[in-house]
Amino acid sequence: MPPTPVSPRGDDHEPARGDDEVARLVAAAWAVIEETESIDPPVRDILVAAGLSTKAFYRHFRSKHELMAVLYEEAGASLRRYLERRMAEAPDPGAALASFIDGFLQQAVHPAAVKRTRPWVLGQRRLLFELPEHQSAAHARLVDLVEREILAGVEAGLFASPDPHADAELIVRSTETVLSTHLIARTPPGPATVAHLVGFVLRALRPGPPTSADGSDNGVLS
Repeated sequence: MPPTPVSPRGDDHEPARGDDEVARLVAAAWAVIEETESIDPPVRDILVAAGLSTKAFYRHFRSKHELMAVLYEEAGASLRRYLERRMAEAPDPGAALASFIDGFLQQAVHPAAVKRTRPWVLGQRRLLFELPEHQSAAHARLVDLVEREILAGVEAGLFASPDPHADAELIVRSTETVLSTHLIARTPPGPATVAHLVGFVLRALRPGPPTSADGSDNGVLS
């Protein structure tokens, strides 16, 4: 299951609404989530941490569900900005994909990011039930980043892909799975883990004998 994307630095969340009370509620919600490792923080605990009243909460949010959606959107936007910056600095599509994978897995390396991301991974079943559209949209935007590089690699003759979108989906899903595994186990993925996944992806995209969309080899057997 895909984790909630959070910037590896874990420190660049920008309030979705330009109100001081909203900023305090968002910051308090993150603090309670990190402390409890639960994506179902009691509103009372959020209000205590924010130093605000129930009236103040409902002045900005119709429900806790709406606040959680704001946090999820902020986290996704933060991660996308981080990955896009890394990928833009890569000299070629292969290096860009390596930057994507390494950058994504940093969420299980940097302590601040681990604290913010792990609760959402632990609460995946609840997240899939309560925020399915938000999760699907966040995942799709990550797939778009990867698909763009696959298409660029195919155009440059560096990659071969009968279905760039399906390949991008597999790459993102694989990276998400590795991230979730390490976050749950509280073990940071080391350089060897990153290198293995990057190598696997680049080998899969390496030009070779023509293949059809179903993955069958169209070459002649010798």
